[in-house]
Amino acid sequence: MTDRPGTGPGTGRLRAWGLILPTGALYAVTFGIPLAMLLAASFHRFEGGRTTPGFFLDNYAKIATDGVTLPVFWNTVELSLWITAVGLACAFPVAMLMRRVGPRMRLALMFVLVSPLLTSIIVRNVAWMLILGRSGLINDWLMSAGLIAQPLPLMYNELGVVIAVVHVYLPFAVLPIYAALQAIDPTRENAAASLGAPPWRVFVHITLPLAMPGVIAGFTLLFILSMGLYLTPVILGGNFVVTLPMMITNAAREQYNWPYASAMSILLLASIVVVVAVSALATRRFSPPRDE
Repeated sequence: MTDRPGTGPGTGRLRAWGLILPTGALYAVTFGIPLAMLLAASFHRFEGGRTTPGFFLDNYAKIATDGVTLPVFWNTVELSLWITAVGLACAFPVAMLMRRVGPRMRLALMFVLVSPLLTSIIVRNVAWMLILGRSGLINDWLMSAGLIAQPLPLMYNELGVVIAVVHVYLPFAVLPIYAALQAIDPTRENAAASLGAPPWRVFVHITLPLAMPGVIAGFTLLFILSMGLYLTPVILGGNFVVTLPMMITNAAREQYNWPYASAMSILLLASIVVVVAVSALATRRFSPPRDE
């Protein structure tokens, strides 16, 4: 029996490519071409206020030897890891709660999680300044209650940045973890409990391993978003928290040193690519086997 015209495997492949082509073209124009231009610009030379096109390694040598860029880069990585760790620690209990409550309560929790994303970043940061400042709500309450004699340093340090960023990025960790928890067959947990396993053992040996793909996805999203922080460290960190995006902005906007800003951007992008690759391998490791 022969395939009817227009229904063969070759036609199916052509239709698939026809569906992919518009998205691929848009992706190439909006991401691929600018990325290639950024990579090329990172090898240009900036000297005497002028940019010389070519293939020079000056910018990458400067990153490795200036004694400033690499420490700031590692500080950015450390800050991102703190944000990711705190975000995951807060996200997992919320995701577990969303799994157990009814639809109305779940919808209310979802609104509370997403609402920070609907607010201007300036408004959010100013609100946190009113809460975390030396004369903010927390310090005023603690001092009026006689619990502290001096205001706590809750702002203009990494602590304030972590709190403010976790507040807005929490949904990006909760939603993938919640999706992974929803995919778990409850009969596995019930069977372990019926055999005498205490709740903590059921969680450690069944719930957590099966939810690891969602945890890894949440880790990846939080880390990637945190590596691009700029405005929140500027407002809540003051001059005491410096991130690589802040240096990139300064090099491009204040010094007009686009080649060096491009090289730092490539360094930032390379670190993110490494994290994504490791996360993909970890996801494959923890994903349950597919039924044949």
